[in-house]
Amino acid sequence: MAGKTRWRKVREPHAMFACGLAALVAMIALGACGTDPVGVESCRTIEQARCENAPRCGIDLTYPVHRGDDVSECIRYYHDACLHGLVASVDPGQTIVQVCVDAINNGDCKVVTNPETVPACAFLNAGNASTTDGS
Repeated sequence: MAGKTRWRKVREPHAMFACGLAALVAMIALGACGTDPVGVESCRTIEQARCENAPRCGIDLTYPVHRGDDVSECIRYYHDACLHGLVASVDPGQTIVQVCVDAINNGDCKVVTNPETVPACAFLNAGNASTTDGS
């Protein structure tokens, strides 16, 4: 019996240390994965422009299946989808987003379909998100 008690006393500090270390590693790992979205309103503004311009480009807005006006439902869909934010690491700000929206509104259908391919919306590519307008 004494051998078991002694073994437990020696083993318990090691087990406690191992559990504590595992918990610390888990907290660090989870803390490194931020869940804060970037540019939610910027995303919504851009997607609204795309939804409004989709009909002139013949883009089908019937999916996901919905009731009501296609453009309104598209905007509503992206209102929620944009809760994840932009792929960019920083929000570009209102001024830069407005330049992108202007490019979507005034550009051809390629811009509506893939706005990230034009210089005005280059910040939509994850690697080009380092510039902000300070707003």
